[in-house]
Amino acid sequence: MKKIGTYLVYVLAFAFIMLAFACGTIAFAELGYSAVLAFTFGYAFALLSMYVIFILHELGHAFCGYLTGYRLVAFGLGNFLLVKKSGKFYLSRTAVLKNVGAQYIGLKEDENDQRIILMLSGGLMLHLSLILLAIVFGFLTRSWYFAGTWIFLNLSFFLNNILPVGITDGAKIVEMMRHPENVTYAYVMLRHSAQTLLAPQEYDLKDFVQPVPEDAKGSFVGSVSALQGLVFIMEGKLESAKKHLQTLLENTDNSMIRTISQLYLLQVTLLEGDNKKAEEYASIRGVKSFLSLKTADMQVIQAWYQFKVKKDVVQTHKAMKIARQKMNSSRMLRDEKAYYQQWLDELEQAIQEEETQVS
Repeated sequence: MKKIGTYLVYVLAFAFIMLAFACGTIAFAELGYSAVLAFTFGYAFALLSMYVIFILHELGHAFCGYLTGYRLVAFGLGNFLLVKKSGKFYLSRTAVLKNVGAQYIGLKEDENDQRIILMLSGGLMLHLSLILLAIVFGFLTRSWYFAGTWIFLNLSFFLNNILPVGITDGAKIVEMMRHPENVTYAYVMLRHSAQTLLAPQEYDLKDFVQPVPEDAKGSFVGSVSALQGLVFIMEGKLESAKKHLQTLLENTDNSMIRTISQLYLLQVTLLEGDNKKAEEYASIRGVKSFLSLKTADMQVIQAWYQFKVKKDVVQTHKAMKIARQKMNSSRMLRDEKAYYQQWLDELEQAIQEEETQVS
């Protein structure tokens, strides 16, 4: 029943997107443009409005974060971030998860502050404010189709973000309301995200690992627990990593944590030489999405998979080339970078040894 309700909300959100584009087209048609120009300008107006709303959504988080003591670290759209270091902003192109339109990263000095929900709610409150402003604009100008574009877009984004599933704001807010003790893990993940941008070579991944109770629930808890699994892998404790990640996979109800666990289990199977199991993990849609990311760590895993399982030399070299290019720009901490660089070097040696044997 819960899944049916979620799908209905997704359908409604999609319908609002379509209505927004229709309103944009009708708005320009009413101005006297031909059908082709009205569609072109209307589509462009709606699309541009979407990107503006993405940015405003993150500004909502940033404003509420400022009110509750967060220091702005980064803000951006898509893969482009403005990173604030030493009081100055720098443009950084950094890979993010697919389907994430924009992002805000803040650093909290007082990690005992329980007002994290206000920061998480900033984007949702922004959408409601924009809907109200669009309605006022419609009454004042009688340009209801222009206003309708923004009303429907914001309704769609509000519905998508308030759903308590996956990595949405709604899911994080519900988690904080049900499990206020998880605020500790939330701040750990905020610090982790911030330091990968501010000073990645001054920190190790294990600096952000904390003990997690077995009965703990939530995406923040799952994220910290997943980091522990990766640390086990980097320390060569493959059995501990496998047991830890399989337990996490069984206990989590968060789709993102599930995918990350499967990705790290793929890494374990590659290291153990279990090609059949590696094939199973690599065929999972979410894992495929991660492996397509142009980051050093993902491309090293991709290269090993292509070499050991698929026996595809061309794709192996392609992934290795990307990994080398992204080694200094990917968001990895000191021990992560050292580990994946070493694993890449081992792959290059394995390829050379195989080529020598063939010749």
